[in-house]
Amino acid sequence: MIRDKDYKDFSSRWERLSKRMPIYGTIELTYKCNYDCIHCYAKGQAKDEKEPSFWKDIISQVRDLGGIEITFSGGDPLLYPGFKEVYLYAKTNGFLIHLFTAGWAIDKEILDFLKEHPPLSIEITLNSLEPDNYARITRAKGTFDTVMENILRIKEAGLPLVLKANGLKENKDEILKIKAFTDGLLGEGKFKFDSFIFPCLNGDKVALEHRLSAEEIIAIEKSDSQMLKQRRDQLKHNDELFNPSGLYHCNSCMMNYFINPQGILQFCHLSKKYSTDLTKEKFNHGFKKFLGIFKEKYKTKSRCINCLYRKECYQCPARAYLEQADEEAPVEYYCQLARATKNFLEELKQDGVRSQV
Repeated sequence: MIRDKDYKDFSSRWERLSKRMPIYGTIELTYKCNYDCIHCYAKGQAKDEKEPSFWKDIISQVRDLGGIEITFSGGDPLLYPGFKEVYLYAKTNGFLIHLFTAGWAIDKEILDFLKEHPPLSIEITLNSLEPDNYARITRAKGTFDTVMENILRIKEAGLPLVLKANGLKENKDEILKIKAFTDGLLGEGKFKFDSFIFPCLNGDKVALEHRLSAEEIIAIEKSDSQMLKQRRDQLKHNDELFNPSGLYHCNSCMMNYFINPQGILQFCHLSKKYSTDLTKEKFNHGFKKFLGIFKEKYKTKSRCINCLYRKECYQCPARAYLEQADEEAPVEYYCQLARATKNFLEELKQDGVRSQV
């Protein structure tokens, strides 16, 4: 097993040395899932998927270009018929693997397989500790006990486990409880809070009804020092990637890529812009297309251009297009969150100054 410290050193070294490589990738093997979560952005997506031979060819191409990490996601990747074949191929080709799963489909066969071929991490979304509320959010009755049992089995197997929670109106009073449960079970640093809820990729905005307000998100995060650090680290990362002159003010496509179950290569899971059908073109050709992002400029007088909160803002053209059908249109929700975030960070600075007086 690679220790956390060793891995971080290894990863940061590659980030410093590499100019442009597809180091970090997400492959959605399938949109199939046992759940029908109220906030899922992939609702209504085509369920067709590619054969294992296709994915192995793509993984080989990424390896030859310097790829290091792959996250297998979905849907639930465990429901993909060729999951073990594709996973093992990536593993034997030297990739560090993250596995995102709902947790329900981890049976004895899968658990034994993962024990023999452990990933770098297994991430399970646990959006409630209450069976009824869990079923309300996942819209899958009778699954809670199985997921909790599987979480314990994964821990007992010594596999690297992370628990995550989405910020929803339905579970806002449980987030800190879920974190406390995770800390007690797995130790600190094994919980992730995701406060962002997006419209569905098919344009349906029903998921936004479950989104927390900016004030609710800040209230949760300010109540826990580790969650606050997670937010600060995220903002620091965004600041490092910040591209002030372009429409797209991040350059994560320098090292990241995303492939959906139909084999479409994208620079972002929310955008089909500069995408490539990998059944028709090689990965390298598609990855080069991403550079077009850096040429994108504002074509309108959007108020986002000179906004004082831009570095704290999580709006991007992909998110704006999903919500407004316009890449340059401000999304008021992100405006509110940016203002609330900056104001809160300023309060923390002032408190730090006062504590030193």
